[in-house]
Order: sequence, then structure tokens, then C-alpha cells
Amino acid sequence: MRIPPAGVFLALLGVAGCEVPTALPKYDMVWNVPSQSTTIAVNNFLPTGVSLTADSAAFQVTTSPSTTTITRTLGQDCASCAASDGLIIPKPAFTGGGTATVNLPAGVTSATLVRDTLAVTIQNNFNFDPLRPSAAPGSSTGTMKIAVTSGAATLGSITIDGATTALPAAGSLNVKVPLTGSISSANGIVVSTTLTSPVGDPVQIHASQTSVVTGATSLFFVSNATVSLNAQSITSNASNVDLSGVDQGIANHSDGGALFLTVTNPFAATGTLQVKLTGGSSTITKSVNLATGTSTPSIVFTQADLQALFGHSIQLTMTGTVTGNAVTVQPGQTVTVASRLQVSVNPGGN
Repeated sequence: MRIPPAGVFLALLGVAGCEVPTALPKYDMVWNVPSQSTTIAVNNFLPTGVSLTADSAAFQVTTSPSTTTITRTLGQDCASCAASDGLIIPKPAFTGGGTATVNLPAGVTSATLVRDTLAVTIQNNFNFDPLRPSAAPGSSTGTMKIAVTSGAATLGSITIDGATTALPAAGSLNVKVPLTGSISSANGIVVSTTLTSPVGDPVQIHASQTSVVTGATSLFFVSNATVSLNAQSITSNASNVDLSGVDQGIANHSDGGALFLTVTNPFAATGTLQVKLTGGSSTITKSVNLATGTSTPSIVFTQADLQALFGHSIQLTMTGTVTGNAVTVQPGQTVTVASRLQVSVNPGGN
């Protein structure tokens, strides 16, 4: 019988008898074989539409639709203009605007924005500047406000002031709206515009002319999210249990063994995992429950299981599905699994 490899520890559990022995003493021995830790990364707990950024510092959330477009005709926002379609009159004062909603991916209940900016293009298809409708010195100027909200929370807003910025006929503006705060799936992300235009110089009114505000809303960055998982598939990294130096004869003298796990799960999700050990003479697959918090499940091995494992370098992986409601996920979180193989050996056995 070969000497066990380094890292395998032997402990004497007991010695038979306390009197003067009349035969050789019999020993039961326990071998403990530690292995590398296994991890299940946070990306396993992300629903479709949510992924880690390349630097793993945040999540990318893909929203729907990928762009928001708010198109308003002059007739919609200016009742006097609708009534004077085709006439040349002093441009009437008016206030108007519209909204568009962006939805979070299915399975995402809420998310907290980080380092986000909404890029907006304003296309003025009117035959006048709504922010500077009069060329007369000292005349009033208008404003356009772009606001981004989720329910009662304001995520960001900007106001374009005609006193400093022009929006000429058939012209366009590109602006950016910094965003911060929390989004709820119940309300989504709402982009709204408010255009306030004062009285202007005489112009021919075309009620069908439009102003178009377009925002790029396909991707947002979030620092954390609350998600719902329904039979979400997860897979661990592989870890190594080096049994290549353990003689097969030891399995023949074994009464069996167990794999003791210490599982730390920071997610409010539970499920069943299949623990697969490959690399031996046959693949061994066992089931274990994944609980929240820290748990210490164990897996029992038969003598036949150990015979398949001993003498080989074994790879341990875990796969399965998890379910949970209101699961908070943050970048960098992982499920960690430390394992230790314990084998009971009776040298006097078969």
C-alpha cells in the first residue's frame, strides 16, 4: 500500500481494548483530503437582459425599447396654430410636450443607476426657432425641459434656455442628461419633454410640422439590482481534488466516505445542485441542496465510488437551478464552496 499524498491527514479514532492485548491491536483511521474552493459567480444569478460590465464593477441592463422617440406636431401643442394652418400670422405662444416609457428586462424588479447619461437629439422641423421665435431686440425666449423619471423619483433633467441656445428652423441639438437614482419595474423609465415657446415674428403656420426628441435608452449601468429567478441555471467553477497518489488498495479497505461542504450563499435564492466528480474511472454525480446563508451539507460515498476516484486527479463542478423572489445582486458577489473528503479506513478489512 502506498503512502498517501501530501495534504492527506490521518487521525486515529480509537484503539481496541485497554487491557494487555492478546492479539495485534486494530485501528480505524480517518483520512481527510482538502480540495480547492469552488465558486459560483454572480453572473449566474442574473436574468436575461442583465450582465456584468467588462471591468466587473457594475451591471449592464438592456432596456426596451432601445430608443425613445417623442414626436409632437405644431397643431398638437398649439391650438391657435391648428386653427391658423396655412396662414401667415405672428407665431402664437404655446406650451407642449410628450412622454415615452422605457421598460426594465423581465425578472428585474428594481435597479440603482450608476455612471449613466441619456444622450438626446432634438430635431426641429418647424419653419421657425421655438426658443428664439422673434428677432426683435429684447424679445422673450423660450425653454425646452427634458426630464427622466421613474415613478416619483427624478433620475435627471436639463433645461435648454433660448437665452443662451438657439434651435433654428430645420436644425438640431445634441444634449446629455446625467442620470442617478433607482428605477422600479412598475414605473419603468419615463422620458418627458416640455417646450415653452413665446410669441414670435410673423410666419406661415404649418400645423403638421414636428419637433422630434430621440433618446438612446438601450443600455443602462446599475450598481445593484433586485431580480426574480425562476429555475435559473447556474454553474460553478471547477475545483481540484488530487487523489492521484492514493492507492486503489485503500478503497478496498474503506468502509466508505463523505464529502463535507461549507457553502456560503449571499443570495436569497435556493435550489438543488448536482455535484459532479470527473476524471476518475467513472463519473460520480450526487445531489445537494443549496440554502441561503452558510450551510454545511455532506455527500456520502460508497466503497465503489471511492474505487472510481482513488488514483486520479478529480475535477469537481456544480450545476443546477435556483429560484428566488426579490433577490438582491451586486457585482463581486459569489457563492463559495469549501470541500473536504473524509474516508474511513479499516486496514483489517477486505
